[in-house]
Amino acid sequence: MQEASLFSSLEHTISFARDLWFNKSLIRAWLDAFSAHRHIGTVISRAPTELISDLCQFGAKYRKKFGFKFLTTIDARHSHKILEEIKARCENNLLVELDIASREKFYFIEKGLTKIWEQISQEELQEKSEDLGKIVPDSLEEELVPSNSSDEEVWIDDKATMKNYDLNKTPDENQIE
Repeated sequence: MQEASLFSSLEHTISFARDLWFNKSLIRAWLDAFSAHRHIGTVISRAPTELISDLCQFGAKYRKKFGFKFLTTIDARHSHKILEEIKARCENNLLVELDIASREKFYFIEKGLTKIWEQISQEELQEKSEDLGKIVPDSLEEELVPSNSSDEEVWIDDKATMKNYDLNKTPDENQIE
């Protein structure tokens, strides 16, 4: 990803990452990524007491069968749903489970890329606003055009300032003769 950056948009970034993840990454890279994920541990720490034993048991069964940790996109606060999912996924074969787990992991990759993109965009916006410098009042705001201007004929009176002239009104409505 780093070698391919700069990306033109978040969508471009995610599209590139998706192709890299699903079409160019080795299964070993997937397994390493699955192992680094700690979602089931978070679930166990938040689960009601009556679910902890089953979550631990099915988590161990899953890891023994597939060789990597169980991961899911279900919110860790819904431990009963996660227990149902891990029980069902323990019935899958390795190819089906690799497919499911890779899609689950890519969900987290996509979330991470989105968060990074938003941070970078926010930093760039802040830098651009700082680059604009100090805001100064418009020099024409209260200045009258000198009567000896050679470019055009001008009129001067107290109503001729930009401050008093409403561009949304006609000259008659602005009381200019």
